[in-house]
Amino acid sequence: MKTIESTAQRIYVIDAFRGFALMGIVLVHMVEQYLGTMPTEAISAAMVQSTSDAVINELLMLLVRGKFFAMFSFLFGVSFFIQMDRGAQQGINYHGRFLWRITLLLLIGYVHSLFYRGDILTIYAMLAFVLVPFYRVKSTFLLAIAAILIAGAGRYLVFALNGGEPILPFGDMAPDMPHNQAYFDAVLSGSLMDVFAANAILGHLAKLEFQINVFGRWYLTFAFFLLGLWAGRIRLFERLEEFRSRLKKTLWASLILSLLLLVLTGTLFAAAGDGGAQMRFDSWLLMFALTSFDLFNCSLAVFFLCSFVLLYRRKFGERVLSKLVPYGRTALSNYLLQTLIGTFLIYHYGLGLMGEVSNTETLGIAIAVLAIQIWLSTVWLRYFRFGPVEWLWRSGTKLGWQPLLRR
Repeated sequence: MKTIESTAQRIYVIDAFRGFALMGIVLVHMVEQYLGTMPTEAISAAMVQSTSDAVINELLMLLVRGKFFAMFSFLFGVSFFIQMDRGAQQGINYHGRFLWRITLLLLIGYVHSLFYRGDILTIYAMLAFVLVPFYRVKSTFLLAIAAILIAGAGRYLVFALNGGEPILPFGDMAPDMPHNQAYFDAVLSGSLMDVFAANAILGHLAKLEFQINVFGRWYLTFAFFLLGLWAGRIRLFERLEEFRSRLKKTLWASLILSLLLLVLTGTLFAAAGDGGAQMRFDSWLLMFALTSFDLFNCSLAVFFLCSFVLLYRRKFGERVLSKLVPYGRTALSNYLLQTLIGTFLIYHYGLGLMGEVSNTETLGIAIAVLAIQIWLSTVWLRYFRFGPVEWLWRSGTKLGWQPLLRR
């Protein structure tokens, strides 16, 4: 009986934490008005019209941007381990099936990217192909690679070779570039087909530029994958009670480190000079500032993780946070639905709110979307075993329709 409860608890806390991570992602995307590049001056002015708009922007930068993406990526690594481990326990080599599974994810991500070029699923899928060989790599090696990547090795190498200049064709994110003006035309005055055309190819080049250049999102994502794989390997979510003391110490250490890194980041950016929204990252000092901010994001994400799981272990905390379990279990469906709702509200082919609404208003919309999705996810799972897209993905992975209705 104890084993059954432990297994259920592990699954529930992971699902709840995944739901928590997804909440931050929709907040950022909605407030950014689902832009896949840097905003124009007119759109930026519309976003920040009051003090509350400016405060929201700063709070999102301080507490959300980069942190919730890190937690979501970390959980991808955890899920990878769980799937591989369960296959091994059943005497099944899951490598081939997992590769087919992420191939399907790549296709899902491409369809999603037609609506929103900031799609992360295609990046996850491509990096997951690289992740598979690391399943049997020693933990010390996993942690060493993750540490090197988070410390900015990829960024420094790219900057040393390229000096912060665009790497890919049409990769320059400056709003006045012709390819970006064409993108703005599509989202501000075009049809749905115009948005699809703008995102089908050039959207991926812009996204890959952001991933592989000095902002370096690709190597951070892979580092979080490796950390998730390691956390799965040590059975972190199965042994929360055993790790409670270490989690408490890590919580306080990560909070103190976050504060120190925040001060360091501000100092480095101030020393480099304020270039405004169009700052060009063309100096080593700015490379160090970006890495310091990445370290701050990572440290604060660890603080959020420790806080969440420690609170979940308390009766009151579990009662509140478990309401996120259905939302986390249907995370893929909710992620895609957020985009459909957000782009319809913001882009011209729908209600055309881009450049008309402020951060305060888009934050209110995001909170409303979250509330509705959490409620819908709870209702849905009363009658169905999986989210709709999760069910299709699972059926495609197993090459046969899986049971959907609850009996």
